[in-house]
Amino acid sequence: MTEMAPADVFGGDWHFEIEREGFAQGVRVLERIFRVTTPFQTLEIFDTKTFGRALVLDDALQTTERDEFTYHEMIVHVSMMTHPTPRRVLIIGGGDGGTLRRVLEYASAEPVQVEIDRAVIDACKRYIPSISAGSFDNPRAQVVIGDGVEHMHANAGGFDVVIVDSTDPVGPAVQLFATPFYQSVARSLADDGIVVAQSSSPLIMAEAMRQQVTNMREVFPIVHTYLGLVPAYPGGLWSYTIGSKRYEPLGVSPETIAERLARDRIQTRYYTPEVHRGAFPLPPFVADILA
Repeated sequence: MTEMAPADVFGGDWHFEIEREGFAQGVRVLERIFRVTTPFQTLEIFDTKTFGRALVLDDALQTTERDEFTYHEMIVHVSMMTHPTPRRVLIIGGGDGGTLRRVLEYASAEPVQVEIDRAVIDACKRYIPSISAGSFDNPRAQVVIGDGVEHMHANAGGFDVVIVDSTDPVGPAVQLFATPFYQSVARSLADDGIVVAQSSSPLIMAEAMRQQVTNMREVFPIVHTYLGLVPAYPGGLWSYTIGSKRYEPLGVSPETIAERLARDRIQTRYYTPEVHRGAFPLPPFVADILA
């Protein structure tokens, strides 16, 4: 009997993301719009049946038009609301522009984005402009093409919030999950600074999540992991981890969050004051991973 490839079984053109733990997740591809091999990675833009246009780096789906807000709102608003006065914000990675877009929703924010691969920004501006929504051209945004660690070394104590919007811990992003990286982050933060990073799937990438949280705990006195749903990501359930020098993420009241959202006229589709608080209680299986 001849073994059939997944695309033969389902019909048409599919993109399958095969995880290290023996799990695969696929999307139906309507059109392969763009592909280039950069000095850092293979970059592709697909148009998919379910999620609209998607950014794929080294065969791993990074973001899509349809569900990007579920990820970007949670990685930005939780940390920005935890800090009472976030002005200087550093974004590491995030070349699609979705994180920068949400940070710019805060009227007082002065974001600096450091993306190592210019091709990611250029491709997303051209082929998926709805995700960044013009944020790269905002006069308050400073976009730097370079190494995020080097930028932090040159700006010790300069940031209120650091948002690590990275790919999975493979390839050029490996260093962004290690203890020395978080030590660099801590030096770049003000005395009451906060860092937040995506920390993988607790279902599919449990060991990677556990190690990342362990590394962050070695550096920051306050560390909490919280959860959200990102349908296009492997397993759907996703984690984020926040490290803080002073402020507790659950120390900000729902009333304060609501007031700040209203003050800056921030419209959300996923994040709310209730979602902020509800994201932190962890199911026992996740708490066991991090124990």
